[in-house]
Amino acid sequence: MPADDPVALSLVEAGERLRRRELSPTELLDAVLARIAAVDPKLNSFTTLAPVEALRDAARAAEREIAAGRWRGPLHGVPVGVKDLIDTAGLRTTYGSAMFRDHVPARDGAVPQRLRAAGALITGKTATHELGRGITTNNHFFGPTRNPWNLDHVPGGSSGGAGAAAAARLGPLQIGTDSGGSIRFPAAWCGVVGLKPTLGLISNRGQFGDGDTSFSTPGPLARSVRDVALAAQLLAGFDPAYAHSRPEPVPDLLGGLDDGVRGLRVGTSADLLEPPPDPPVAAALEATVARLVALGAVRRALRMPHHELVMGCVMRLFAVEGELGLAALVGDRPREFSPQLERMNAIMPAIDVGEYVRGQRDRQLVRRDWAAAFCEVDVVVMPAAPCTAPRIDAEDATFLGRCVPYTGSPNLTGLPALVLPAGFADGLPLAVQVVAPLGADALALRVARALEAADPAHRVAMPPL
Repeated sequence: MPADDPVALSLVEAGERLRRRELSPTELLDAVLARIAAVDPKLNSFTTLAPVEALRDAARAAEREIAAGRWRGPLHGVPVGVKDLIDTAGLRTTYGSAMFRDHVPARDGAVPQRLRAAGALITGKTATHELGRGITTNNHFFGPTRNPWNLDHVPGGSSGGAGAAAAARLGPLQIGTDSGGSIRFPAAWCGVVGLKPTLGLISNRGQFGDGDTSFSTPGPLARSVRDVALAAQLLAGFDPAYAHSRPEPVPDLLGGLDDGVRGLRVGTSADLLEPPPDPPVAAALEATVARLVALGAVRRALRMPHHELVMGCVMRLFAVEGELGLAALVGDRPREFSPQLERMNAIMPAIDVGEYVRGQRDRQLVRRDWAAAFCEVDVVVMPAAPCTAPRIDAEDATFLGRCVPYTGSPNLTGLPALVLPAGFADGLPLAVQVVAPLGADALALRVARALEAADPAHRVAMPPL
């Protein structure tokens, strides 16, 4: 790809060129749409694309506003993909389900609302696993989404379309959602940067099921740590219509990004490496921590004695909160599930009141482990997944029990967790995950930025498409 191709620009670079009028929104949009037309038939990363003429009208309007000195900020005129679990007014939103194949919401969810207010151009809805319930994005109704690094492998899920689109340069910013790793698996397996923010930093009003779930949050996927920080900064803010929204000023996610890691205490834990990771994943983690130590950080070993409870807690949350949200959305529609999701539903635990209370106790024990850890360290570094991307014919149930323990804790606790590349194994991306205390998204971003600046292994590369 030529260096001067607009689709090669990062989010930060694209926004700056648009502001300086060195690039027009129409030029950028046309380049992104051409890239989607050329590449996405191989990937299937978009379920629905916005009407082209409506997008061009919006791009021309952005161009006029910028020319008139009414620049709205770094997203003005920037094409953005939005996961198909988030409502977009006037644009089909299927939630990856046949039950909603013709569903067109009347109102935007919180994130699309903020994107439009910032002048962004929503190019389309990126593919998701059916109802967000899976980690492969092998969608029975809309077809599987494929990994840009190897089309015989999955991109991860359930924000697989966002991960594939970010890696393949189908727009400088993609928005996903994360209920148990759904931003972080695609970021890890597609080799991009993804942030699951602190619960409540970014509103999930208008997200599939129930915008007030206690474990799910939207977040950005992009091609650099700075891009992700910028996007999160612009999307964050209090939303009184969202029960978990944080009623406090938006933290500065960009100001200390290049402050480095000297003196920071970095925690690792053998307890968090269960089930055991593949050898290349373990080696990538050790190499990452060694780089942080070389940059001046201090490594400390931690105990996380209740890690074994994570998977069961996540399953209970999906069985109770997830099912309540689904029931509210489906209403009196006839239920239509794929055979794959029927198999997934069959392994969900049956929950009575006593079991739910026990699940909340276990969740609190996991929270307590992490609170104790952050008395000893500033951040925790761990794998984002125990393996590279599975093959496209993988069954979700085979990998859920192995993978979700690596991502579930931040959903149970509300903690921010950022995934960034950490090299390759057999041509597929490896990744690491930086977990920070509640509200310390800026710290996770700062650690990730130090790694990104220090070594090419932590920088997003271009897949062979």
